[in-house]
Amino acid sequence: MTLRAISELAKEPMSPEWRWPSDRTGPKSGQNASATIHTERGIEQRIDGLVWEHPRHQRDLDGAIAAALAGGAIVRKFYAEETAATYAKGDGSPVTDADLAADQAIRRVLTERFPDDAILSEEVQDDDYRLNIARCWIVDPIDGTEQFIRRTGEFDVLVALVENGRPVAVAGYQPSTRLLVTALNNGGAWLRSGDGVWRRVRFVAGGVQLRIGTSKWFGSPSNAAIIDSVANRLGGAPERPAVTGFSPRIFLHPREIDVMIGVRPGADQTMASEWDFAVTDLVIHEAGGKVTALSGEQFHYNKAAPKNFGGLIAAADPVSHARVLAALEPDLEGL
Repeated sequence: MTLRAISELAKEPMSPEWRWPSDRTGPKSGQNASATIHTERGIEQRIDGLVWEHPRHQRDLDGAIAAALAGGAIVRKFYAEETAATYAKGDGSPVTDADLAADQAIRRVLTERFPDDAILSEEVQDDDYRLNIARCWIVDPIDGTEQFIRRTGEFDVLVALVENGRPVAVAGYQPSTRLLVTALNNGGAWLRSGDGVWRRVRFVAGGVQLRIGTSKWFGSPSNAAIIDSVANRLGGAPERPAVTGFSPRIFLHPREIDVMIGVRPGADQTMASEWDFAVTDLVIHEAGGKVTALSGEQFHYNKAAPKNFGGLIAAADPVSHARVLAALEPDLEGL
């Protein structure tokens, strides 16, 4: 597909992903069968009604959701029709027509709503201008392009607003299932499947025997000895390394791991780009988990070099995070 055709597709109006009822009733809280996500019904079903108190970044969350759905609708179309051509970027990684068209659609939504904000996207050349702006949108039109090409369904559209170095309003959308996961700084994490009701996401803490994960993107298989060592110290079990990255769905039901570790032998602990982490970082935090580098420090975003350095520990709860951080210490000496 030509760039002109991609641009025209990105401009096409897409059908809405949900209806927008504005009625509100008193909240009725319950718990679903997975025992990992509590539900709160009666939430106003407009995009700007995910939480009761309309915190400071509510408008930003509306924008993140609108942008993720706009990009996601295009990705769904390409995926369903199997029409996306694949190209190789300069670093050898793949990019498709779906990535490029979704990127244009996302940036159009964001620039129309927030003309003074900066945008950092995987598919557009970086502009140092963003370093002078406190508010920067960080975008990955398809996180998991390899999985898109292989047609596994395991890919997401990621849109995050970073303010003064930290994500404050994010949306992650899985086009293959229409699962939307959002988070707002101090406003909680929420999910919605297709046209279903919004549900508040609260992770259940990991058990005594932690299920420990890693990924081919975060050091596997060369980190196998380190992962096994940590599991042995904790009396836990290392799970099969993932072939996907840091999806906002990582700790959702059906949950396979309690902790994700990114570590490599040697000094280089670069894990991924900022667009790979920003959405999931806030989702996990707002759902009760914790995400840090191996040092225990939070990640910061909109840096001059938009990479996340220092490894990764992501856990469904702070206690599990602390246990893994302590168990890793002997293996990190001298790195």
